Amino acid sequence: MKVQRKCGWSQVAIIVCSLVWAQTALSQTFSSGSTGADGPLSVTGSQTITVRPGGVYNYTTVTIGVGAILNYVGGTDNAPVVILATGDVTLLAGAVISVNGDAGQGVTQVPTIGGTGGPGGFRGGNGGVTPNLAAAGQGPGGGQPVAATPGAGQRGTYGTPDAFVSLIPLFGGSGGAGGGSSTGQAAGGGGGGAILIASSTRISFLSTSSTIRANGGNSGSATGGCFSSSASGGSGGAIRLVAPQIVGAGVLRAIGGAPCIGGTAGGDGRIRLEGSTTEFTGSAIPVPSTSLSLGAVSPVGSPVLANVPTLAIASIGGQALPSTTAASYFVPDLTLPLGTANPVPVALSATNTPVGAPTAMAVRLIPQSGSWTDVPVTSHTGTFASSTASADVTFPVGRVSVVQAIASFTLTGQTASLFPLIDGEPVERVMVAATPGAPSTVSLVTQSGREVGLDQLRAEDRIRVALAWEMLREASN
Repeated sequence: MKVQRKCGWSQVAIIVCSLVWAQTALSQTFSSGSTGADGPLSVTGSQTITVRPGGVYNYTTVTIGVGAILNYVGGTDNAPVVILATGDVTLLAGAVISVNGDAGQGVTQVPTIGGTGGPGGFRGGNGGVTPNLAAAGQGPGGGQPVAATPGAGQRGTYGTPDAFVSLIPLFGGSGGAGGGSSTGQAAGGGGGGAILIASSTRISFLSTSSTIRANGGNSGSATGGCFSSSASGGSGGAIRLVAPQIVGAGVLRAIGGAPCIGGTAGGDGRIRLEGSTTEFTGSAIPVPSTSLSLGAVSPVGSPVLANVPTLAIASIGGQALPSTTAASYFVPDLTLPLGTANPVPVALSATNTPVGAPTAMAVRLIPQSGSWTDVPVTSHTGTFASSTASADVTFPVGRVSVVQAIASFTLTGQTASLFPLIDGEPVERVMVAATPGAPSTVSLVTQSGREVGLDQLRAEDRIRVALAWEMLREASN
């Protein structure tokens, strides 16, 4: 009996030990993606860093010391801050990491300039004095000035549906509108910036005074005052923390800036906590969204357009296309074998594209002479993330033809409302075009037929497109 009991306890010990090792292995599988190239970061006083292009920092460890302040300001490309660490990220008592937006200028400064957004955030609107109207805040949720008079300006909001909690793409808050009257003016506050901190091990807040903030800027200024100019605050920005362990009782803030008299405080931003063990017991405004699953750590700045649709010609007549093509009528990139019968199957591949209606795909055949022809696809199967399609194309015998692929997605309902206006006109369709040997291009087409490429849009409008497509992806899953 003793031997049996001993054996039983040994088995239990082995099982428990196995579970412990399994949990340890799980916690160690996450990588922040840091290369460690920037070494350790240790801040002991007050330090201001202008964000480098791209905004990505590859540290080994990060330690913000007692009472130390690390303040980030926007760089040349207005990228958000992305701090990656191979080891622990630790904030001691009184430590602060800030990506706040700036306050707008006050009535003593003419012209009154909107506050600068934090890194990845957007500027507030300028003030105005009758008869000149104040300006709108920038960003997807920028506050709008009153059209009839300088008057009250709307607050900046984060500018996304409530369902957007992943913070991918990562970007900051929008600016508040400027305001003014016949006697004075004040500018809107800048939107709070955006910061992602990812550690392969742990993010620790060692005190209730350990703080990360991405607040919107106030309207007006402390020295200039507001009077009754009615300018509004910028919205809060974004804080995303990703690590196997997020522990401690610190302070997280992504709140809007204060208004002038008659204006409105900026809206709250977003906070996201992703950790296998999330034991953060501190104060957070707004309430964070949380996940026990650690999502992808994207080091790409604002905006991320990696999830917009792509289209490619995979093969023609069963033959893969060469890696480089000239698309020239003089030297063919691909020659079909003698005896190949028409019609010839042309295979397409697509990503981030709705399958079936309202997506229409076609292969465009452009012969050396004569008009081009669009051949509709005969099948389109797969998922939103990855799909394939094919078309049966009749090629002119003995002549060179150029082949392209086109996909068109018609927007409807709520999806359409998420897209930006193009010079005041709604977007009706999204078009993707593929030519062999070159990346596919994405364009927005308005109701009147105007076509605008994504690379021609303002930064905040590109963000809106990325967000709209993210909402579409979630609806398709």
